[in-house]
Amino acid sequence: MLSLILAGCSGKSDDLPELAEVTGQVTLDGNPLPDAIIDFYPQGAQQKKQSRASTAATDGEGKYSLMYNNNTAGAILGDHLVRISKTEGGAEVAGPEMLPKKYNETSTLKATVTKDGPNTINFELTSK
Repeated sequence: MLSLILAGCSGKSDDLPELAEVTGQVTLDGNPLPDAIIDFYPQGAQQKKQSRASTAATDGEGKYSLMYNNNTAGAILGDHLVRISKTEGGAEVAGPEMLPKKYNETSTLKATVTKDGPNTINFELTSK
């Protein structure tokens, strides 16, 4: 019984959907946006069934590299809804949202991840 449980939790690469590396930079009013959280939500019907959002935190230069899970870089191939959030106090603190809702709660940001890349996807946000 224990071996069945462990096999289900192994997260082998065979169990993953096809992924591609995604990197980029987020700016706000032309300046790098540090400590923001960026999430890519797959949008295709098949993608939604077998996948999850990929996420990253931006560094001091606003750069990010998406992770599909704790051990696997990338995002599922195809179209994604993108949400970017930055809270007062940084990525580790739950505080008031600092970015306009059009980038998170009511986001219309979109991105397409391709097999052959390069998937360098930059976001130039404005505070208004």
